[in-house]
Amino acid sequence: MRISEVSRLSGVPASTLRYYERIGLIASDRELNGYRDYDAEVIDRLALVDGAKQLDLSLPEIAELLRAVDGDTCTQVRESLRPRLAKRLSEVDDRLAILQRLRDRLLAASRRVDACPDSGDQCRTECMLMRERPCEPRPSRSGIGR
Repeated sequence: MRISEVSRLSGVPASTLRYYERIGLIASDRELNGYRDYDAEVIDRLALVDGAKQLDLSLPEIAELLRAVDGDTCTQVRESLRPRLAKRLSEVDDRLAILQRLRDRLLAASRRVDACPDSGDQCRTECMLMRERPCEPRPSRSGIGR
């Protein structure tokens, strides 16, 4: 298959196919005219690359996985993949915990912003973003309340 057909069938742009070939993720033969000639198995290989990318594996990790797929048994590949997936899962759990804390802080800040009273005075945004309770109206400069 020519690169345009592989691109059409896989949904992978030709520029990406050339890059994948340069870094060794896929391979092609060259015809006498210099055109790349891919075998039909490249579609399955690209599907594996896409699946690994969706798991947020890096291209070097994917290359290592492909080397294992090419030379090891299914059991060996599984045993090689298992710790990588566990590590990625742990990293995702850590990121989710950080994002949950951020979400909680954003919700609290949003509640404080909503609770701030209308005022014609200069805004004191620190009361919205730093305090745990809604801001209190600031006494006027004359000493008389609003």
